Amino acid sequence: MKTELTANFEVMPRNPGSKKEKKLSRGNMRADIVGQWVGARRPLDLNKNVSKPSDHIEAILEAIGVRGGLDEDRVKEAWSSLAGELIAKQTEPVSLRKGCLSLKVLQPAMRYHLEQLKPGLLRKLQAELGEENILSLRLTIG
Repeated sequence: MKTELTANFEVMPRNPGSKKEKKLSRGNMRADIVGQWVGARRPLDLNKNVSKPSDHIEAILEAIGVRGGLDEDRVKEAWSSLAGELIAKQTEPVSLRKGCLSLKVLQPAMRYHLEQLKPGLLRKLQAELGEENILSLRLTIG
């Protein structure tokens, strides 16, 4: 005589004093019995509270006041349009830190020329990208 097992089983309460009964599926029943036998509960789901850093970066940047910075492509595009074709071929914006735009210049003669034009270039960059974003220019040979 064959007997069929049903998907849900009635399980006795874990604590003898507890009146609660719990229904377990066939897959959870084995884990529950092994857990009782070993004396430990099922392992915690380690991925339960894990999130990607990209989910929180915007909130962190906003909290420390760095929201709304300049895009690298926008700075390079503004520099090439303001400096002109000849100067843009000889220079490249490298970094923007604390309002100081660093430019890499290929030749010392071009660096000297740009030192003479620096105040005018700075005003043009501030008009294009904002006075609070560009505070000074630094020219390095490279």
